[in-house]
Amino acid sequence: MGSTVKGNAGCAYFGVRLVRHVERDLDDLVRRGFTGVLHTYSENDLAYYRDTMKRIVEASHARGLEVQMNPWGLGRTFGGEAESRFVTMNPDACQVLDDGRRVAAACLNNPRYRSFCAEWADAALDAGADLVFWDEPHWVVPEHVGVDDATRWSCRCDVCRERFGRDFPAELDEEVLAFREASLVDFLGELTAHVRGQGGRNTICLLPAVEGAHGVQNWDAVASLPGVDVFATDPYWKSFGEEAGPFVRRFAKLLVETASRHGVASELWVPAFRLTAADIPDLEDAVSAARAAGVERVWVWAYEACAHMSHLATSDSLEVWERASELLAAPTQRITEAARADHADLDLRSSVELVSLMSVQDATVPSAVAAAGDDIAAAVDEVVERMPRGGRLIYVGAGTSGRIAAVDAAECESTFSMPAERVVALVAGGAAASALEQESAEDDVSAGARELGQLAPSSNDVVVGISASGRTPYVLGAVRAARDAGSLTVALVCAPGSELAALADRAIEVVVGPELVAGSTRLKAGTAQKLVLNMLSTVSMIRLGKTYGNLMVDVAASNEKLRERVRAIVRVATGAEERQADEALEAAGGSAKVAIVSLLAGVDAAAARERLKSSDDNVRGALR
Repeated sequence: MGSTVKGNAGCAYFGVRLVRHVERDLDDLVRRGFTGVLHTYSENDLAYYRDTMKRIVEASHARGLEVQMNPWGLGRTFGGEAESRFVTMNPDACQVLDDGRRVAAACLNNPRYRSFCAEWADAALDAGADLVFWDEPHWVVPEHVGVDDATRWSCRCDVCRERFGRDFPAELDEEVLAFREASLVDFLGELTAHVRGQGGRNTICLLPAVEGAHGVQNWDAVASLPGVDVFATDPYWKSFGEEAGPFVRRFAKLLVETASRHGVASELWVPAFRLTAADIPDLEDAVSAARAAGVERVWVWAYEACAHMSHLATSDSLEVWERASELLAAPTQRITEAARADHADLDLRSSVELVSLMSVQDATVPSAVAAAGDDIAAAVDEVVERMPRGGRLIYVGAGTSGRIAAVDAAECESTFSMPAERVVALVAGGAAASALEQESAEDDVSAGARELGQLAPSSNDVVVGISASGRTPYVLGAVRAARDAGSLTVALVCAPGSELAALADRAIEVVVGPELVAGSTRLKAGTAQKLVLNMLSTVSMIRLGKTYGNLMVDVAASNEKLRERVRAIVRVATGAEERQADEALEAAGGSAKVAIVSLLAGVDAAAARERLKSSDDNVRGALR
């Protein structure tokens, strides 16, 4: 069994038990870039295919794939279309509805069923599963057992009545709902503890619901179980009649927050089954939402979008599968290069339609940037710690990324009087080169390393590599050289799990999804990079005392407009009359900081300069 939880792109696989055919499909998964596979293990497999399942797991491991194994349809209490032998042979261990009917679904509280689930888990571990995947554990859904009345509920069997402590009320009230949830959590706790006791590991995948008859209100109670290694959910929006983006974002956020609180990995499943070509944009939105929320492992159900299973297939299954593979398992540059299926007629649309569509696309960028807020703030803190020691903020980029970096670096000199050599931008091909020359220079990894080396980087410097795809050779070369020199390195990328992010000390991943014009990362990716660099430089300068409140008191007044701005800043900061402010500025040699300290502290310009010098050039500190 594997020693660590790995595999950020996995796929469910089921329905084939001829090993040579499975091996062919596993090879296909590996070629596509998947790193994990979930094999369903039904009660039929348990009875008749145990050795076959071992061989299938062995074949998966031989190809470097992580293996999860789920109790497909076990006892009719887990997800899956497989039938249950247990309920046929143990009717007295099945659930009882509120109207007294016993139905074909095992009772989660029945000791015999719990023992059977443990035996199944032993078989899964014996087959070699890296993770036992407890899939959508739930009390019976009436329609799944032929009961047309959706208001019916369970379980009122003798075992449940004894655990409840008295007769159940007639209605499914809050007390009964709490009992059902506590029983489910206890059931999962017992099974995950059993697996952990055998040296195994567990994934629990909850239905995307926190209310109603089948929702789990307290996700923390499940994620905190001692035997849990991966916490998952599967927000299949079509199954719940929901809009893809908001639905996935809601549960991705809940998933990541819950998993983080308990130190377990987060995993989110997206559907490929029952999707048509018209649904592909929803799939793209779902994957982008999961990535933006910080989900560590995004998996898909299932291989070839279940094209082999008529109940779950559509006429577009294979087209959907190709797109799902690109989104989840292809090299990271594919995400920034991807072409949205719903934009195939872009050149046929009117100007009004295109402007509207572009506005809608651009409106998604700020939320993606905000989702990376903690990582941006952490990078700011690194800059603020190092610059007072003589360190520099060094940007490295190619093409659009480089040009955006050059603009931001230049603005720091004029806006904050930060010397040009303290905030530097390295642009592939050189800042003076033409756009085409800059674009062609991005493939030169040695040039990146060489040009960064010419700056003599040190441990006091912060070097920010900027690349939409996270794989630009020039940037990789420079960041690697900076890291080797001991500089603090930061990756600013728009693709998840990139080479650049893995190389750097800190990563800022702003995943904005496919562009309006496929591959044109000057659009959303460029906007995202500009917003992040705005934050990185501006917040760093604020923290370094380059403002007083929200006033740019260190602006370099190099023209009449800026000189008038400085005069206005002094008046606003001090409340002084125009003549008094002008006199203070003249005595201060045009320095807004010196003039403000002089006026507010009631000292002359020389004393104001001394105060600023002793407070690291910080106005507020000089006034204490």
